[in-house]
This record gives sequence, C-alpha cells and structure tokens, in this order.
Amino acid sequence: MDEYGTDSAGVGAAPSVARLLLELRSRATIDVKPLGKALQVRPQGKTGVAVRIHPGGVDFAVDRERANDVALSMPGSFVIDPDDPDCWVSVQADYIDDNYDALLDAAAEAVELRAAGKPAPVKRVRAAAAPKAAGTSTPKTRAAAKPAPRPEPARCPKCRQYELLASGECPSGYC
Repeated sequence: MDEYGTDSAGVGAAPSVARLLLELRSRATIDVKPLGKALQVRPQGKTGVAVRIHPGGVDFAVDRERANDVALSMPGSFVIDPDDPDCWVSVQADYIDDNYDALLDAAAEAVELRAAGKPAPVKRVRAAAAPKAAGTSTPKTRAAAKPAPRPEPARCPKCRQYELLASGECPSGYC
C-alpha cells in the first residue's frame, strides 16, 4: 500500500471501503469486477452495475424519484446527472466514514434494484420501425452507384519518374 491508502493496482483499499464490500457480500450475493482503478459491484449473474467504487468515492444506483432525497440525507453526496434516466448518487471519499451505515443500506438497495431486473435504461431510444403491410414493397429509387475511379496522374513522358505539375512540367526541372 502506498501513502494514499491504495494498493499497487490503484484500487482503493481504505478500511471503510473494504468493510463496506465485506458487509455488502453478507447482505447480498454479488460479483465484484475490477475496471481500471475502480471496482464494479453487480448482482450475481446480472449485467447491470449497482455500485461503483473508485478513488474519488462510491457511486450507487437509485430510483430516479428517490435520488434527491437519498443525496440530501447523506452529507458529501450528490446526484451525478439528474436528467439521466440511469440515476446515480455519489458519495465523496472523505465522507464514506461519516455516511457508512446509510451508504451500506443504499448499496444493498442498489444491488436489489439491479437484481430485480431493473437494469440501466438505454440512453438513446430508437424509434420503432413502422410495420409493413403484407404484399407492399418500397420501390428502389436508385441503385447503389460506385464512385468513379480516379484517373492515374500523368507522368513525365521523358523521365517517367515524376508526376507532372498542374502546369504540365516535370518537377525535376531537367526534362
């Protein structure tokens, strides 16, 4: 461990974060995946990330309707992007010990939220294609045309080594 409380891989190994992970494992079955200098906590067998632990603090997923109330109940926490459909609350690293019990409860709720099948919603929703009526087809307006190949640039007819300049002269100056 270095002087900043991180191990050689850079993942925060502060005692409160290690204790948070241990107690979270006793409350729910989780998978922990390292990602760079962060850890992603997911419900076992699910793909939605419930908790992110990084050097700057701990982020956890919440319902969008409750995000403000949860953030206001913990000093040093804030809603990451209030307009994002996938809502996250972040607790800064300096406030983890002060909010430990509430953070543990919120992290357990985040794991339950993701385990219940409420994954992170897709940010960009594609418009549904209009159904086609049977027997109707759309006529092709144009066949896909390939661009015309570029002609080879003209070479000097004397030395045949250089491409001619726009003025028609050889750039060598000797031809």
